Amino acid sequence: MDTDYAQQTIDLYHSLVDNSLRQMPFDVSSMAAFQKWQRKARRQVGQILGPMPQEKVDFQLQREVVLETDSYTQERLVYFTRPGLQATAYLLTPRKISSSAPGVLALHGHGSEGKDGVIDPGSIYSGFARRLAEAGCVVLAPDQIGSGERRLKADKVDYSVLIHGLNMLGHTLIGVRYWDLVRALDLLEGLEGVDRKRIGVMGLSLGGEMTLFLSALQSRVKASVVCGYLTSHRNTFLGEHHCTCGYLPSLARYFEHVDLAALLVPRPLFLDSGKKDSSFPWTDANALVKELRAAYRLHDKPSSHLGIEIHDGGHSIAGKKSIPWLVRRLKED
Repeated sequence: MDTDYAQQTIDLYHSLVDNSLRQMPFDVSSMAAFQKWQRKARRQVGQILGPMPQEKVDFQLQREVVLETDSYTQERLVYFTRPGLQATAYLLTPRKISSSAPGVLALHGHGSEGKDGVIDPGSIYSGFARRLAEAGCVVLAPDQIGSGERRLKADKVDYSVLIHGLNMLGHTLIGVRYWDLVRALDLLEGLEGVDRKRIGVMGLSLGGEMTLFLSALQSRVKASVVCGYLTSHRNTFLGEHHCTCGYLPSLARYFEHVDLAALLVPRPLFLDSGKKDSSFPWTDANALVKELRAAYRLHDKPSSHLGIEIHDGGHSIAGKKSIPWLVRRLKED
């Protein structure tokens, strides 16, 4: 009998997945146990993301009106997130803004279009940023590193080198993006007319991933919508190829996706998942919601605090339920 040496390696890998995955699951045995777990888990996630700046730089904010519609004004913003690093973004401000309007970060996924995608109703994002602005929210849609105006130029330090180089230095690209979004939150909170107690985050794919990390570590986020990401490590990053930026060192060793989601409890969370999304299985998303409900029950939160929209599309946002849900959660007391 011929020995399949290659299969031995695959078998070893699956054995390691089975024996190493999720060593710090959330604990709902009591409120004290859950809160203790959250504190410990947040510290662990912070270590995984890598070092963060110790001080916040001045934004040196630049603003330019680029579009005016009957519903909102769209501006292009440029601002510093750390020394020597600027971010670009769109700001959508409703024309009939209240004195305490909700604010939302609208986060795009991988791809060259960046912030333009979340505005476009014909894109996989279904123009959700624009739809939120039309619903009365002040929306900040930043370009994430690698996309839009921040797309890397052809150079020796390309996207792949950036990811692996940062990992070798003890940093992560997700961590750098996370700090960018911390500063985006700061900026959004400080805008005139925005109620800093009514801040939400919504994103697809990489945007969903960043929504999860930002909301997990920033308790000032009141409500979150994760689209096309929140499923499981076992059937996504550990089971098939994904962008290497998401392969954070030791993340799956400590947490499954549901554990990361548990860091948002008791704040409202909604998932938007497509039946034809081959990268992030809707069945895993549905199972995650069922498992996570125990944490919300522990806090005596209503079923409306945790929801899911399973649509017939693919790796995209439907928004039929998720967008109205987010608006309701941000406007309620």
